[in-house]
Amino acid sequence: MSRLGVVTNPTAGSGRGARRGAEALAALSARGHQLRDLSRGSWAASYEAAMAHRDDIDALVVVGGDGMAHLGIQVCARTQLPLGIVAAGSGNDGAAALGLPVHDIEASVRAIDAGLHGRVTRVDLGAMSGPSIDLPASPRYFLAVLSAGIDAAIAAYAANLRYPRGPLKYKVATLRELPRFRPYGIRVRADGAEWSQQCTLLAVANGPVLGGGLIVSPCSSVTDGKLELVIADSLQRRDIVKLFPKLYDGSHLADPRVRVIKVDSVQIDPVPDGAPLPPAFADGELVGAAPLTVTVAPGALRVLGARPRQPSGPVA
Repeated sequence: MSRLGVVTNPTAGSGRGARRGAEALAALSARGHQLRDLSRGSWAASYEAAMAHRDDIDALVVVGGDGMAHLGIQVCARTQLPLGIVAAGSGNDGAAALGLPVHDIEASVRAIDAGLHGRVTRVDLGAMSGPSIDLPASPRYFLAVLSAGIDAAIAAYAANLRYPRGPLKYKVATLRELPRFRPYGIRVRADGAEWSQQCTLLAVANGPVLGGGLIVSPCSSVTDGKLELVIADSLQRRDIVKLFPKLYDGSHLADPRVRVIKVDSVQIDPVPDGAPLPPAFADGELVGAAPLTVTVAPGALRVLGARPRQPSGPVA
């Protein structure tokens, strides 16, 4: 029997989170685990509860989408406390990168049980720091992708949409943001190199997918000890319209205006030669505005039952 702290999100999965949370709790209890429900009605309150009981449990289990996984990562990063994920949200990019079941409560609980019996995998995280990074922590960690360009502007608008739900809302948000777009001015410092440019898409990837299915960095792996900096040069709106559908299969990397650079560390600063960068999102959560620094944290998270997927191709 293990002592498990559990955090559920009743709003995950397009409002189906309460039912799925109850199913997960019942399935974990049926396997003989001692449960402590750490859900507190808000992301911040649940985080505080999980932190307060971090030394009293054998593992933390989160039930929901990428937002709940992001919460669990902040609690468990760079500790010996393992994280279990029951992926039941409208976006489950982190769970997909980890090779965990999605929208299957019983399979998720079996994976957690396997982890508690020894199948624990260490995975890398991205670690963000900067004067505007939102609490609860600095550095703040992410598992999948940090979005900082038009991808972040789209994520911000999509986060406030009540309908449609799921990945379709990103298509709606893209159509909404395109008429407002002006190329962003940035200065980048990456592993000793430095340059300034205008850009459209700007992401730092630890995993391959963002936005519930956009394959922004198909070469990314959560176990290779590296991050990928993905930059699309300044594009006109009609070129963005053509580029974004290619994110669903990763073929945008064939465009010479899109670069992917393997890095250990990257610093992103806004410059006046272009529009201001939108606030950054990571794992679908608002994390704060540039300037920001992102570094890789190799093996910083222990995940129950994970079988991380291998990257689908080389860096372009």
